[in-house]
Amino acid sequence: MSRALLIVDIQPDFCEGGSLPVTGGNAVAAAVARYVDEAGADYALIATSQDWHNPDSTNGGHFAAEPDYRTTWPAHCVAGTPGAELHSDLAEALTKATTTVVGVHKGQDAPAYSAFEGTASDGRALAQLLTDAGVTEVDVVGIATDH
Repeated sequence: MSRALLIVDIQPDFCEGGSLPVTGGNAVAAAVARYVDEAGADYALIATSQDWHNPDSTNGGHFAAEPDYRTTWPAHCVAGTPGAELHSDLAEALTKATTTVVGVHKGQDAPAYSAFEGTASDGRALAQLLTDAGVTEVDVVGIATDH
């Protein structure tokens, strides 16, 4: 049995002070960073997902000037901006991890709500990354899982 940790959308734009904040987001980031420090070595793989929307695009109608907060949203997690990066607490913990860490980006030019809709820098989807690592169980933590 091989386990992975999937860390969902712990990005500054989803934390207090960001463009689409979730109350308690910074506390979640700190807690997940502590967990990675304490238990990261127990996993065969750590995968992160990030909203990674293209600049100068409505991203398939995902962004709107007057969002309804169900299917349209204000601009957030625009690729290359600080708000789209991993939260600094988490990023620091991941740099110290002894486990393989891979990131998937989702939402380029189309709405995407699942990490399984994203791809890693080598083009592999999350499902393929998990399969390739022999993962049979996944623990999931993150922010904005209610949207």
